[in-house]
Amino acid sequence: MKIEGQVAMRKGFEEEVQKFNSSGADKINLQSYVAGEGRRGVLNQTQQMDEVLKGTPNVIVIQPTDNSALARGLQQANIKGIPVIAYDQYIVNGNLASFLSSDNYQGGRDNGDYIDNFFEKGKTIRIVVFEYPRVSSTMDRVDGFFDSLRSHDRGFKVLKRYEAVDPSSGEAAAKQFLKDFPDKGSVDLILTVNDGGGISIVKSLWDKKRTEIKHATFDGDPASVENIKNKRLTIIDSAQFCAELGRETARALISYLKKNRIAPKVLVPTYPVTTQTLKDYPGWMGRPTPGQKLPQASLKTTTSKVSGGSRSSNRLIVKIGAAPLCPYLCEKGPGVWGGYIYDILKEVSLEQGFILQIESISNTRAVASLQARKFNYVIVPSYLVRYLPDIRIVGPSLGMSYLGALVPGTFKESLIDVDELVSRKVVYADVGSGEGPEFLSGGSSSKVIKLTGSDVVDRMVKMLTDRRVDLALGDYNLLSYSMGRKTGVNLKLVPTSVAGFSSLVMVSVPKEPEFGSVPQHLNNWFLRARSTGELEKILGRYSLKDWHLLSHD
Repeated sequence: MKIEGQVAMRKGFEEEVQKFNSSGADKINLQSYVAGEGRRGVLNQTQQMDEVLKGTPNVIVIQPTDNSALARGLQQANIKGIPVIAYDQYIVNGNLASFLSSDNYQGGRDNGDYIDNFFEKGKTIRIVVFEYPRVSSTMDRVDGFFDSLRSHDRGFKVLKRYEAVDPSSGEAAAKQFLKDFPDKGSVDLILTVNDGGGISIVKSLWDKKRTEIKHATFDGDPASVENIKNKRLTIIDSAQFCAELGRETARALISYLKKNRIAPKVLVPTYPVTTQTLKDYPGWMGRPTPGQKLPQASLKTTTSKVSGGSRSSNRLIVKIGAAPLCPYLCEKGPGVWGGYIYDILKEVSLEQGFILQIESISNTRAVASLQARKFNYVIVPSYLVRYLPDIRIVGPSLGMSYLGALVPGTFKESLIDVDELVSRKVVYADVGSGEGPEFLSGGSSSKVIKLTGSDVVDRMVKMLTDRRVDLALGDYNLLSYSMGRKTGVNLKLVPTSVAGFSSLVMVSVPKEPEFGSVPQHLNNWFLRARSTGELEKILGRYSLKDWHLLSHD
């Protein structure tokens, strides 16, 4: 209730419910719970969810404070048959009746389009990012921004990244930024993922007379709009229609209670506020322009004739590099593959008549090998390529990767974050991603044991059962797949947000971004397979669920 945009979401929700209640005999009785801010707010909300589930509400509507901490509550609601509608953030590992959010990825692309036009052509923009990787919406904004710059062939360099999402973390990050970049003219642009942290950052920089820096941000806070109006660093703010997101959530609730079909995913458009457009921005309580369509994430695809590349008997050979990691891609022997991504790629190759060649390579070496043209594409977690200028992210998301924790069956904590981990003995499965959880580089690193190799899960299970460690961290889907093949082990697997969420993406080079039109073929395949159940059938072989709600496709 201290983040004004989220307050506006609640106001819009309650406004629409009140409108319904005054229109006829049917009434909706709202029982409200407020989580609060920070870590305490996450813990509060998990307890509130438990309290709610002691009763029998017709529907639970929730704005999640954390993507993973509420997974157990969502699963319990699923078991009890209580539908859950989430807005602003999703919850992993359960079934939502509907998920509603601002179109954060498109907002990022709008910011990127504007920034590309703002700076002179040919300039390499020096950027500092203030991010918050543990929440999906903020990283969707970052992905959209850099995808846009790459689509315009804009040169850029990310000089440094800080974490900032609220006023206090924004002030701390700005203080460190000024120490790291004391010279005027050393940074062209700062990108903040929201106004919660962005406004305090702008104030700190403005007070220190760093007026040469430009600022792009998100949310549409009135204070940020004033900064645009008064030319205080901020030049674009992709604003949310916060109240409309709340209203749209209430409309989904009403439709559900009337037994009407509701969309599983709804995106409310954003509005790019600049000096040219701010006069038409209606503010957080406003509504999108009548007739305004929900924007779709841009997919830069082509169906032009394929040229170049290796051919065998007049059939195109498509070479893809990827790290072998079950259940994504399983290397069963030399040139023999399994895993759901392989199953999908194989189907597409058979339909389109090209020869599929997959080669094993570690995630840390994948991009360099791609740029050396050893592959046409590589498949990697998005965080490894998010800030790189000389690549292209193409096609649909191929999955979602995040950390899971293996814990004893008696483990009670609902939130596993850095604060929880610092006092525990932890074993971490390093599967070659190139980036571990942030606590690995912190003061607690002496309590963390890193394991590598094909038998990491077996070794982690033994360390847990021998009580040498308190919990084990690794890729959630890897742990789920491996533990599903074991019996008689008294351990449970819980999702965490400790290292954020990363899409698995297909990456190419700018000179040949759509080799063989494979990204377009994949887009078409996913559209069909989601509607026919083909995708569900493939994922079912690996006990996985579709990640569509989690991605910005």
